[in-house]
Amino acid sequence: MTCIEIFTKTIEILAASLATLAAAYFGAKYAFSLQNEKEKRTSDASDVKAANSAIFELARTYNKFLAVKNQFIDEHRNKAERHLMIMPVVGMSWEPPKFNYDTISFLFRSSDPNLLGTLSLVEQEIASTLDVIHQRSAMHVDVLQPAVEKLSQRVGSQVSMTQIENELGQRLAATLKMSTDFMIQGVDNVLAGCIEHMNKIKAETDKIYPGHVVINLLPPKNHTQADTPAA
Repeated sequence: MTCIEIFTKTIEILAASLATLAAAYFGAKYAFSLQNEKEKRTSDASDVKAANSAIFELARTYNKFLAVKNQFIDEHRNKAERHLMIMPVVGMSWEPPKFNYDTISFLFRSSDPNLLGTLSLVEQEIASTLDVIHQRSAMHVDVLQPAVEKLSQRVGSQVSMTQIENELGQRLAATLKMSTDFMIQGVDNVLAGCIEHMNKIKAETDKIYPGHVVINLLPPKNHTQADTPAA
């Protein structure tokens, strides 16, 4: 075999080996790309699911506090004696929502990286307002109602708000008034905070993961933030 034949044969062998290596490389690269794409789709879907769960929790909380606003507060909201007239909230679950901040940490990459911080403030507002509602309701049942009953036994069924306050005493009347003011303000703040963060979480998730389904649980048409005056 001549030198030229040997050189040609060597080139053929090298070419075949390189073709095999290239095929193996690009095959592995393609498989790796497919695996990465699959993992990304799984991760994206998990993030969107977490965002939807947070929106759903906010919507559930919104509906709960809207019921308190409509059924207990609004009728007496602008009355001077509202602390005596607003009835206790009974039969209500007192558990605040629990947001899993680890699962929605992707929102740190959003155009509003402080979103999780403001969401945590809403969560604290919810918990403190629920506590105020509970304490005020207990005071209404355990203190105000017995005082009204005792007063009615002495003066009859027709009693004035002034008489009720005098029966309670200055300290208890002031405490009931303060807790009522805090309850109304807290309910209003929770409603506004829930609407704001439902909208923000949806908007930011839509930006980060376009094409995914992000739920949009809007409040009833007859209620807007403008309908909720400050206490």
